[in-house]
This record gives sequence, structure tokens and C-alpha cells, in this order.
Amino acid sequence: MNCKDILPYLKDPWAISWVVSGLLAIFIPLITWSVNKSKYYNAYGYAQEAEDYYEQQQQYYEQQQQYYEQQQNGDDYAEVSYYKDCSWFNWSCRKKQWEYATYDENGGNDNDEDEEVLPGWFYFLGGESEEMQRWKEDNTGVRTSSSEGGLKFVYALTLILAFTLLGYGAFVIGKKQSVTNLIVLLGLTATIGLMNLIMNVGGVISADEKDFEDSYDGWYGQMGVLLVYTNFWMILFSLVFGGVFLVKAHFDKKNEGKGNKIEETEAGVYYGDV
Repeated sequence: MNCKDILPYLKDPWAISWVVSGLLAIFIPLITWSVNKSKYYNAYGYAQEAEDYYEQQQQYYEQQQQYYEQQQNGDDYAEVSYYKDCSWFNWSCRKKQWEYATYDENGGNDNDEDEEVLPGWFYFLGGESEEMQRWKEDNTGVRTSSSEGGLKFVYALTLILAFTLLGYGAFVIGKKQSVTNLIVLLGLTATIGLMNLIMNVGGVISADEKDFEDSYDGWYGQMGVLLVYTNFWMILFSLVFGGVFLVKAHFDKKNEGKGNKIEETEAGVYYGDV
């Protein structure tokens, strides 16, 4: 695309309004979430992080000393820490985490008969049992959310969809094409955004004070909060522009009808004079 192709978009006030409003709908939630998270971190989280780091260093030093003493005594089965932070999409790493977390004291992986066995897809999609969450907390000193990695992936997809919608809308508006398909896409975006907003508020965002005792970022540090903000602004963006396009299409059609009548009248007068 050369400068001549871009020039119509820069001159079209509708295209400019569309792009600017869409970018604001994406970045206002991100900025709001980041600012609130930083406020909590600067006030409380920084001190908590420093304290946890000191405790982890002490624990690591004690483990190394214990491991060294066991090796000196000829113990080939010295206990070592197997914890490793894994990405949400790293299935192999998360599988090893689960094996270490559920390894019982007798050296087996047998579950208690009374314990409910969770299906494999739950772990595959980023879910963690209560036992695994406790194991992570014991190894890191930080209470983590089992859905954090999955929510980051969902947020990335949300951004991809949002930028795709913005690009398509700018093309349609700049080329003066029909906005019918764009209105349908805006309706779908608003519907999906509402579904995500309800699910995040109802099942992902935690309000339990225990979940934030060891948090560095507080309540605003949850990815679910960022998703709620983003989906709310995308819903607002979709409804406003969807309504504007419908009203504009109605008046354009009305004006087009009036223009046709005027042309027919002028044509009748012309032929009548002849």
C-alpha cells in the first residue's frame, strides 16, 4: 500500500474516528489496570516482594546446606527441589510439575480412594488442583492463581480480534463500502464481550482477602480485572459505532430516495417542455 492508498483514510473523519476510538478502547483499560496495580505495588507489594525474596534466599541456602550434608554422609537420594515455573502452553513442563506435586511420601503417585480424580483436560487447559497450588506456594512463598496463564492467552486473543476488527473497519469506511457486515461484526463483538465480562466477574476474579495476602499487585493485579475492563470498553465501542452506523445508513437511504425523486421530477419537466 502506497501513500496514495493511505491518503483517503487520513482525510476521512469517519475512518479517523473509528481508529482513534478503537485504540482508546484497547489502551484505556490497559493503562487503568496498570496504574492501579502499580499504586498497590509501590505502597505494599514492594516491601512484601523484598521480604519474600529474603525468605526464599534463606530457604535456598538451608536446602543447599542440607543437600551438601546428605551427600557428605553418602546419601544418594538427597532431597532436592523440583519446582520450576512453567508457561501456560508448556504442557510437558506442567505435567512434570503435577507429578512432583502429587508424589506421596511413600514414593508413589497413588491417589487416595476418597479423593476425587480430576480429568486430564482440566490440567491441559491450565487448571490446578488444590494440592498443586499448595505445593507451588510452599516452593515459592507466593499464592498464585491457577487461571493466570490461561487468562493471559485469552487477553492476547482479545487484542488480536480487536486489532483485526479495527483494520477491517478502517478498510470498509475508507473505501466507502457497505457497512452491513461491519455492523454484524460489531454485534458479535459486543455479545462475546458481554459473555466474557460475565464469566470473569462471576468465576475468575477473586474477592477473597486470603488470595491477596501474599500478592504484590493486590486486587487489580488479577488478569481477570484487565479482561473485564477491556471487554467493557469493547462492548461500549461496538454499541456506539453500531448505533451510529445504523442511523447513518438510515439517513443515507432516506436522502438517496429523495435524490431519486428529484431526478425523476426534473426529468419529467424536461420531457414535458419538449
